[in-house]
Amino acid sequence: MVAAGTVAECILEAAREHGISAVFGVHGANIEDVYATGAVIGMPMVVAKHEFAAGAMADGVARMTGRPGMVVTTSGGGALNVVAALAESYDSRVPVLAVIGAPPTPLTGRGAFQDMLDPPDTIDLTAVLGGITGYCVVVRLAADLGSALAQSFAALRRGLPAALIVPKDVQTQPYDGAAGATGTAADSAKQASASLDTLATFLAERVTAGAHTCVWVGDEVSRSHAGETVSAIATMLGATIVAAPGGADAVTDLTTHAGVTGVMGHPSARRALADADVCLALGTRMTVTDRGGLDDLLDGIELYHVGEQPPRYPSKTVAVTSIATALIHLAESASLRRLPPRRPPRAVVEYLTTPPAPDPHLPGLPALMTAIDAHLPHDAHVFADAGNAGAAALHHLTPRRSGRFTVALGMGGMGYAIAAGIGAAIDDPSRRSVVIAGDGAFFMHGMEFHTAVEHDAPVTLIVLNNNAHGMCVTRENLYFPETFGVNRFRTSDIAGAVSALYTGVTVRHPHDAAGTSAACAALFAERGPNCLVVECHSDEVPPFAPFLPREDSA
Repeated sequence: MVAAGTVAECILEAAREHGISAVFGVHGANIEDVYATGAVIGMPMVVAKHEFAAGAMADGVARMTGRPGMVVTTSGGGALNVVAALAESYDSRVPVLAVIGAPPTPLTGRGAFQDMLDPPDTIDLTAVLGGITGYCVVVRLAADLGSALAQSFAALRRGLPAALIVPKDVQTQPYDGAAGATGTAADSAKQASASLDTLATFLAERVTAGAHTCVWVGDEVSRSHAGETVSAIATMLGATIVAAPGGADAVTDLTTHAGVTGVMGHPSARRALADADVCLALGTRMTVTDRGGLDDLLDGIELYHVGEQPPRYPSKTVAVTSIATALIHLAESASLRRLPPRRPPRAVVEYLTTPPAPDPHLPGLPALMTAIDAHLPHDAHVFADAGNAGAAALHHLTPRRSGRFTVALGMGGMGYAIAAGIGAAIDDPSRRSVVIAGDGAFFMHGMEFHTAVEHDAPVTLIVLNNNAHGMCVTRENLYFPETFGVNRFRTSDIAGAVSALYTGVTVRHPHDAAGTSAACAALFAERGPNCLVVECHSDEVPPFAPFLPREDSA
């Protein structure tokens, strides 16, 4: 229950009760009362450079902690700038609470600056946000806050973002804290125990009959930190483990881990599924990026899914409200079946064969990833961005034995990782964020590095600069060879630019893999923020199966 106070105060206190420890946004006239309230009650209010980045910061915190993230913006351009970030959160099922300011109520529909609440004369902000959240409402009176908060946190518990649009005058109205404002963050819903018991019985029967099982883990397992339970289940079943990209950091025991699935994944993961009679998909929605190139295999095996979110591939599904609780129940139920001891087969991750970098004077992506991996702190949060840089990081740096690894494959927008990594480092400065991005991401949202500098955040920004949108260059080369390309750019000195902008920030600019290794060792040893820029070739083909000959990607 939230104590009495202003609407702004009660929103922030409710957020704190639900585990939110920092709020990200951009200050503005119609959200300034929330910022002022944060200063009064001791809630950290982080000012980002762009509202998309603020939303990505909140998203990144939620992925790392398993708790909701929070973003606040003013109306007008600020509200619209956060849309892309909330769309990523919606598609990836990441709980982010967005609080959007609006002009004072008496001015709504009367020509107020940035009015978005009087359609069709104005933009219909409720309709815009309603399509990318699990719940969206305009809080028109303080008395409406209790219900609005309860519905918002209910949506967050379902893994969906929620949006509260609060006019400026309402933010300062008193609220008495009545009507059960926030409910509880704890999962109180009953698990589908009978269905899980039935699944455990089926698995026991199939394993006893000699069937080989493959366990496929996804982002829900990663965010709920349920990897040890998954390992226990896999051991009982004698199963090989593979991971969707979102679950690449879920399981720390890699002795039976065959790698990551999908278009940027490993041939060994595909082979593990090909050898399986039964696949147990845990906390993965099995999207195309999760299962790219696997549909023919999945059609031929018995596929069972357990998860909080419905799968995007046909399977026999057990829907649960908490994947962590469900997996504990499944493990306990399976142990009661007294399965015969089975030693899971050892697995070795195999990598795609990609053509060598076109210019021998520039380091190739595999060598760069090896150099980075050699010095990554064991507890680092690694954020991979889009394009060639993200594909190389996902392919060569996973699965992770320790730390966390995140790639945003909902909307897949460039620049997400830069902001998300910075947000995670600000929220938890005891863990280093290592962001791996291309020059395209840097030119979109690289100025968010300023926020890391302002907060002395432990962030290392690694920019792989090929002076191009490299993955688009490859697509042009493969699919439009007769068409004039538009994705190569003039040479840019990103290292020089960052050095010039931020006095005292360490920037390294090595020219080969050995220099990159030495630079990583030095940069990871200091708090940061700091930056590493390496030049790459725009025509290097990344580890992306659709770009490679079938015999190399199968």
